[in-house]
Amino acid sequence: MKSKYLPPCMRSLWNSYQNSRRRPSNSASSSRNLDEIHDNQGFRKALVVLATEDPRLQPFVDLLNANDDPDVDHTEDIKRALDELRRTNERELAGKDTKQNTPILSASPFSELRNAGFHVSDDEVQSVDFVGDPEFHNWGFTVKFKPSWTLVVRSINGVCQVVKWASQTGRKVRVAGFRHTWTELYGNNGDIMIMFLPIETLVKLPYELPPKSWSTELSGIEVVPAVVDRVAPPGHAFVKIMAGTSNDQLRQWSFDNKAWCMPFNVIMVEVTLGGTNAVICHGSGFSTSTLSDLVAEICYVDARGTLQSITDPDELRAASGSFGLLGVVTSVTLQLDAMGVAELVPTKLSLPLAIPPPKGYPIPEEIQKMIKKEKITDSQLEQARLNFIQRCEEDYYLEWFWFPYEDTVWVNTWKRRDLTANDMDLKPYPDTGLDGVTSQNLQEDAAEIITTTFLWKALPAYWQARLLAIATMAILPSVKSDKDAIVTYVSEALHFRRGIQNFRCWDSEWEVPIGSINGQRDYETIQRAWWDGLSSVYSRSKEAPMRLTFEMRLMGCSNVLLAPQRGNTQGTISIEMLTTLATPQDEWASFIQLVADKWTNYNVKDDSGKLLYPRPHWAKQWSGLRVHGKPIEQYLKEDAYGSAFAEFKASFQNILTKRGLTVDETRARFGNTLLDGLIFD
Repeated sequence: MKSKYLPPCMRSLWNSYQNSRRRPSNSASSSRNLDEIHDNQGFRKALVVLATEDPRLQPFVDLLNANDDPDVDHTEDIKRALDELRRTNERELAGKDTKQNTPILSASPFSELRNAGFHVSDDEVQSVDFVGDPEFHNWGFTVKFKPSWTLVVRSINGVCQVVKWASQTGRKVRVAGFRHTWTELYGNNGDIMIMFLPIETLVKLPYELPPKSWSTELSGIEVVPAVVDRVAPPGHAFVKIMAGTSNDQLRQWSFDNKAWCMPFNVIMVEVTLGGTNAVICHGSGFSTSTLSDLVAEICYVDARGTLQSITDPDELRAASGSFGLLGVVTSVTLQLDAMGVAELVPTKLSLPLAIPPPKGYPIPEEIQKMIKKEKITDSQLEQARLNFIQRCEEDYYLEWFWFPYEDTVWVNTWKRRDLTANDMDLKPYPDTGLDGVTSQNLQEDAAEIITTTFLWKALPAYWQARLLAIATMAILPSVKSDKDAIVTYVSEALHFRRGIQNFRCWDSEWEVPIGSINGQRDYETIQRAWWDGLSSVYSRSKEAPMRLTFEMRLMGCSNVLLAPQRGNTQGTISIEMLTTLATPQDEWASFIQLVADKWTNYNVKDDSGKLLYPRPHWAKQWSGLRVHGKPIEQYLKEDAYGSAFAEFKASFQNILTKRGLTVDETRARFGNTLLDGLIFD
């Protein structure tokens, strides 16, 4: 970033900051200047000075000040600061073409279906009418194309009729919910895009629930006594969940009934179960697998517009995580656990001690300074390593967050216990107080507003990362001892953070296998993956391409054919980097390539000595990467998945043949260019 693009009041400090970085590392003044900017209080003071020169920056100071008093309700102060940022941004952008997607005007009955002789009511299938360009874009703005039609469908019959009409007109049908997939797993120009919730609910920010008048057959939850002749094992239940059901609806259902809950899940509540299952999403904990592993039955509309069902366990290994290639999924029946109780003890640990580096690891200079400043000894590092392993072995849920250039890590691991009669009145979590759902929604909305303003984009990259890190760490809870644990239901603990939908970001995640040493889990692989991520961030602190968070969850393996975790018998490191949309795309692309080079370079083997391959999360950002000198698509076909694609293809064909369909007609109706190239071509 060049100083000439900064507001005038920022230039002198930015130039000083840049000059300090160019001085020799043994320069006392250089170390002092950098330390002042890296230090939270020094950083805050610098921002206050700038705000006195340019009042447009005062809202940033106000937002940081609000974090200083977590026990005081700053809602109105935050709203005023955000309103001022909006007004400033509107004044700056007045008269300029911001190229934002145009607002939705309305949804109207899809007359083409009835005109073609298909029997649907006005409410069953509606077309979305846009003002201007009806271009589709995903939540993270990494995918865009122009569908021929964007339809909201409210019934299974509506899905069947749309597919039959698409067959007559030679169009493909793809489904999109909240659009949280960053890769090209959607459709192409001319395809028909359908969804099961109001489009305003799915794409408008900040997120709002569907109106109370909204009704649909494709959203709902029902306990079923059996799936064909299978009954759920003791302590479990089969629960049929319609594909348009959101995580928030499922969470609320579990809270209200206090009988059954997901054993694991993604954190977000603003996603649908049809969407998260389709791309083989996961949760956290060594005892957990993927959502697709929970599927006991999947119902879908096939290429001829007929409702089908799959319950055979062998067929489900392909069908449960098949990306919509078989057809439009209308429901999944999942095996849920009996409701449990989570005892949360989130804490903030010193960065070097949260997950200590492997012995001999080249620790970044900045972290060496932390170790020296905190007087951390080798014996403390060793004890921290043992504590980390104990946490992994004993806790049910395992998750670590680090925000760029912070001295501490937020550790969110917790234990699970059975529900008792004394647990029937536990409160929701987060609650509705200052640190509750309303506050979290506002915080995420604030982050989206702030990071899209021209003032924010004028700030140096490192400052953007630091501001977000300071603000985030200030609001995250920290419990001092087990006796102060936050006690809530598992279904609440899984969704500890709300409002994520309100803050768009980019996200690249890898599933890194954990190796085996003498039949035991190799924890050094986990340490190395974590520290390779940290080192990558510090090596690019000037550009600060990772401006949100570095997150790691530890989980088990999977039996689903195309699950990235398949074969990882000792567990999987689900590790990801996130940044804001204000980050230059080329800097982000080069950074996730740097990280991928490290995470795909481990010689990890299973108990039998078989080499295990890291694989990207299907829904996250990996397009354009290279692995071992190959385009990533070639790496996936030749190395990472190998025979798995052939297994999937054979099972896919078998499923269709048994039901009187062909691969060609199914691909013609539901195919995806990226997946066709990987699996079928």
